[in-house]
Amino acid sequence: MSLANGVWAAGGSSVRGASHVRRNKPNQDAIAWAPTGAGGKATLDAEAFIAAVADGHGAPAYDRSDTGSRIAVSCAIEALRRFVGGNGGGEGVVEEILARWREGVMADHQTRAGAGADWVEATSDVLVPYGCTLAAVAMAPGQLLVLQIGDSDVLFGYPDGRIERPLPVDHGLVGEQTYSLCAIDAAERFRVTTMTADGGANWPDFVMLATDGIAKSFADEAAFLAIARQYRDTVLKVGLSEVLGRLDDWLAEVSRRGSGDDVTMCLANRTAGAPAAGDDSDW
Repeated sequence: MSLANGVWAAGGSSVRGASHVRRNKPNQDAIAWAPTGAGGKATLDAEAFIAAVADGHGAPAYDRSDTGSRIAVSCAIEALRRFVGGNGGGEGVVEEILARWREGVMADHQTRAGAGADWVEATSDVLVPYGCTLAAVAMAPGQLLVLQIGDSDVLFGYPDGRIERPLPVDHGLVGEQTYSLCAIDAAERFRVTTMTADGGANWPDFVMLATDGIAKSFADEAAFLAIARQYRDTVLKVGLSEVLGRLDDWLAEVSRRGSGDDVTMCLANRTAGAPAAGDDSDW
C-alpha cells in the first residue's frame, strides 16, 4: 500500500472546562470517531476513519447545547460512513447531517415535552437551545472530506512538517460570534472541501480536530500551530497511544491555565503498511 493511503490510528478526549467545574456546568463539547478499537480506544491499522468534534454554545439561551453537541457528532459519523465506505462522494453530506441533527433534536425535545405533547416543527425556537458548532474529517484511501460550521479548528500535518488549515476561516463575524447548527440557514454556513491524493508528500499524515477552547488558551495563531506541530512530532516519536494516555491531563491543564472552557481534541496519524486483516463491516 502506498504511503498516500497508509494505515491510520485515531483517538481523542473531551474534558470539562475549569470554569464549568467551578460553576457546576456540564461539559458542552462532544467527540466521536469510527471505527473504534476495544473499549473505545484508538483504532489500530485502519485504512480509513471518521472523526468529529462539536462545541455546545455556552450562553443561557443554549441550555441544551450539551445534548445538541452529542447529537451532532453522532449524526456526522453516520452521515460520513457513506463517503468512507465508497458509496458516493461528498454530495449531500451537509444536508444529511443537518436533517439527522434536526431529527435528533426534535426527538429529544419531544421526550422532554412528554408523550402527550403535540409534535411541533423544527423551528428556531426549538433548535436554538441545542445550538452547537461541528467539525468533521472523513479519511478514506486516497481521498478525504472535511466539513465545518462554526469556530472549532481542523489542522492537517504533512511529511515535510507543514501544519495547515484545509478550510478557510469564517468572515463577517465579530468577537465571540460563531455560526451554528441551530441556525435556519445552517446549510449555507458550512465550509466543505474534498481532497484526492496526488502523492505521499502532499497527503496528510496527521489530523487534529479541536474545539475552540484550546486555541483560545494560546496567545495567537502562531502559538496554537506550534502546539499542533509539537503534537505531530510527539505522536511520530512515541506513538499515538502514548499521547492519548496523557491527553486528559494535558487538556485539563490547558483549560485551567487558559480559556477555562471545555476542551476537546481528536488526533489521528498515518503510517505506511498494510491494514490488518478483516472486513469493512464497520462502514
